[in-house]
Amino acid sequence: MNFVAPAGFDQYRANIPRGVIKTVEYNSTTVGNMRKAMVYIPPEFSTEEAYPVLYLLHGIGGDETEWYTHGAPQIILDNLYADNLLVPMIVVLTNGRAMPNDRAEGDLFDSEKIKVFERFELDLIDDLIPYIDSNYPTNSNRDNRAIAGLSMGGGQSLNIGLSHLDSFAWVGAFSAAPNT
Repeated sequence: MNFVAPAGFDQYRANIPRGVIKTVEYNSTTVGNMRKAMVYIPPEFSTEEAYPVLYLLHGIGGDETEWYTHGAPQIILDNLYADNLLVPMIVVLTNGRAMPNDRAEGDLFDSEKIKVFERFELDLIDDLIPYIDSNYPTNSNRDNRAIAGLSMGGGQSLNIGLSHLDSFAWVGAFSAAPNT
């Protein structure tokens, strides 16, 4: 079965409700400093409602801004909501490089830097998910939590998601790289 995205799925459309995407900082006890993530909240967001959460991971050369900069998730999500094709959810754009200087600099395949992709599992489970669950109205059970990613993030999604089926009911990998 072939799936073809509809024309204009990622194009800005005027006069539809918009979600909000912003950068947050959370304390990473795993890394030992504050880390950043981007959080998308859907149109017509209400603190009276609990939402499912998708953690969306980037490829090896990216960071928490990669999807936002190159994939326009806020536009795609807004369009899907406007067409009633998506359940309202919170989407968290993470940085899968769990180290004090988590920018994609230098030799990305250095053995020490490869270890930080593995360390991200602890950062996500012990630090980021609890931060999101305590700062946003989430449905914090596994049936309402997903993890997905591209390339390196796809590999991380498989490794983390399938190792934590008590935390994630939904796991997606796009061109998953064999990594951690």
